[in-house]
Amino acid sequence: MRTILWAALLMAAMSAVSISCKSDNSTGPVTGQGKISGTVIDKTTKTPLADVKVSATSFAGGTAATTTDANGLFNISLPVDSTSAATLLFQKSGWRDTTIVYPIGSNTITQVTIVLSPTSVIGNTGGSGLAQTIAFLGASPQEIAVRGVGGLETALLTWEVRDSLGLPIDAAHALTLSITIQNGPGGGEYVSPSPITTNTVGQAFTTVTSGIRSGVMQIVASGTVGTRVITTTPVRVVIDAGFPDQTHFTIAAPIYNLPVLQVVNVHSPVTVLIGDRWTNPVAAGTAVYFRSSAGVMQPSVFTDKNGQGTADLISGNPLPIGAGHAAVLQGDGYHYIVGRTIDQNGLAVTDSILVLWSGHPIITPTSFASNFDILNDGSQTFTFTVADYLGHPMAAGTTITVSAMVPPPSNPNAAVNQVTVGLFPGQNGSYTLPDVLLPGPGATDFTCRLSDGTSNINQQTRVTLSVSVSGPNGAAVYTIDGYVH
Repeated sequence: MRTILWAALLMAAMSAVSISCKSDNSTGPVTGQGKISGTVIDKTTKTPLADVKVSATSFAGGTAATTTDANGLFNISLPVDSTSAATLLFQKSGWRDTTIVYPIGSNTITQVTIVLSPTSVIGNTGGSGLAQTIAFLGASPQEIAVRGVGGLETALLTWEVRDSLGLPIDAAHALTLSITIQNGPGGGEYVSPSPITTNTVGQAFTTVTSGIRSGVMQIVASGTVGTRVITTTPVRVVIDAGFPDQTHFTIAAPIYNLPVLQVVNVHSPVTVLIGDRWTNPVAAGTAVYFRSSAGVMQPSVFTDKNGQGTADLISGNPLPIGAGHAAVLQGDGYHYIVGRTIDQNGLAVTDSILVLWSGHPIITPTSFASNFDILNDGSQTFTFTVADYLGHPMAAGTTITVSAMVPPPSNPNAAVNQVTVGLFPGQNGSYTLPDVLLPGPGATDFTCRLSDGTSNINQQTRVTLSVSVSGPNGAAVYTIDGYVH
């Protein structure tokens, strides 16, 4: 008679409570051991079942056995590798034998709930037919990490063999499956155990373990029924998250000109993106160490599943000024932020970015006279710089505006000279800075032109020319008075 599996399995989060093989013991798991703790209940009455025999075999080769207590509780401990799985058999007279497979890990506790069906429950008692098809029930997880990077390296694979009616085969028609990897990346990946034999409900379990290369594995299960071979469509499992690679190591920042000179406790994010040699993101949790010669740098970040992470540079002492703090070639105000991690050979993988700390804006005329006198229909060009006290450009978003004002005449009906003013670079007398690091035209050096706009009026009119700056670094204004005719 075929055993029917009625169990409903509930996986819970790993417990922080110490549990041992005996219900009256409070010791926790240790390295090299994994524990499974759970409750066995009756399917019909929902009440705990005492004296259920629990037998366990880990894929690492360890075995253990125990029985449930009066409350249906059991705790069982097995030797495991870093990541493994175990087959558990539950037996009690008057209830159907039940077999399950669960992933287990070193120094962890897996919580389960098992439901046993009484043998009086009506089911298919006629047994199954011969194996006809192999169904893949799933891989857990479907993505694993390259071996040695600290990620999950093993996936549990489950198949179910069914007869011509689609029913799982029973023990009398058990089938031995050969599990093979086809078209893998060739980095030492393997499946174990193989071959495997279906259990009393037609299911078979094995694990696949990654190698040292990223890529897609195609895994095939096949078995022989008489003279006929049945097989599955290839199952795909992805190996990714390899070791950091220098070619795919990037540090970047949203802005490189930071308006923080002599300003304390401003946080500026620095982002790292790391890929492996196959261009895939490195394993989640890859550590990157940061350092900076100025301010305070958060020392480390751990990458997410996309190979990214962010740490903050915090403004404060020391300022990037002087030997040991400023960048050697660029000088005061500039400094480097360096990120570093390790590749699979233990060699440093590193990158750096140059950033500028800029201060309060100062407007300095470079061709202004103390005043000006523009002839009728004429114009005059003025040049000036906008920079901090070190001569560096302002941060992105800084707006520089030039304007000219003619005072209203005492007689409102009198004709008045009109003037026009333009800023270069810029449009309509205004220009907004992008993120610039180095001084020069369009960064710190600007030109404006003031023109007489009414050629039919030739009379002296007083004009005030203004240059104003506003943005993340602060605000400043410079004015000069003169005449147009």
